[in-house]
Amino acid sequence: MNKQTSLCRFSLFALPLALSGCISLPFGGKTEEKPPPVMYTLNQPSAGVTDVATEAMGRLVVVVPAPEVPPGFDSERIAIQFEDGRVDYYADAQWSARLDELVQNVVIERAQQKLSGAIVGKSGVVPSPSYRLSVKVTSFGPLYKASADMPPRLNAGVDVTVIELPQETIRAQFSVSKTEMASENRLGTVTNNLRTLLNSALDEALEKAAPYITEPQTIVRSN
Repeated sequence: MNKQTSLCRFSLFALPLALSGCISLPFGGKTEEKPPPVMYTLNQPSAGVTDVATEAMGRLVVVVPAPEVPPGFDSERIAIQFEDGRVDYYADAQWSARLDELVQNVVIERAQQKLSGAIVGKSGVVPSPSYRLSVKVTSFGPLYKASADMPPRLNAGVDVTVIELPQETIRAQFSVSKTEMASENRLGTVTNNLRTLLNSALDEALEKAAPYITEPQTIVRSN
C-alpha cells in the first residue's frame, strides 16, 4: 500500500484546494502525477481585436503600463495572507497569467469604459500616447485570521497616477481601498468577489482621474 504522510496541520473549510504549505510525501519512492492546477482569471472575455492605430486618429490616447504589485504577488500563484503577516499560496490553483498582467488588463478594460472618448492600451500597442495611467496595487487578496477555516476578509487597494506626456508631468494621484467579507470560503467565490472588489476600486479611482485626462487647457479640478 502506498501510504502518505501529510505535513499540513490545517485545511480550508469547504475549500477543495490545499495551501502550498500542505505537502504530502509518498513512501516507496513513487511519485503520483498531480492534476493540472485549476485556472482563475480577473479578466472579462475578449471582445475582439481593435485596430488601435486607426481608432486613435484625432483622439486622446492613454497608455497603461504593467502595474506595480506587492512583493510575492508578481507571479501566477494565488497568494493568501494571515493577520500575523504570513503569506501562503494555493497549491492546486493559479491565476491564468501573472497577477500584474491580469490587473493591467483589468485597468485597461475599466478605463476604456470610464474614460469616454479616449483610446486606452498597453505600451507598444497604442500610438503617441498623451497620458500614462500608472497603477500601484497596494493590497489584493484574501486575509484570514489565525486559521483558514472561515470566510476571509477581501482587500483591494490601488494608487492611480495620471501623468501627462511627453512632459512627464504628474496631473493627479488618487488612492482607493475597498474591503468586504467573502460570501463563502470557496476559492471560486473568493476570486469572483476579488474581481468585483478590484473593479469597484478601479472604477472609483478612474472616475476621479477622468477630469484630468483631457486636453490640458480644459482640465477641470475636482474637489
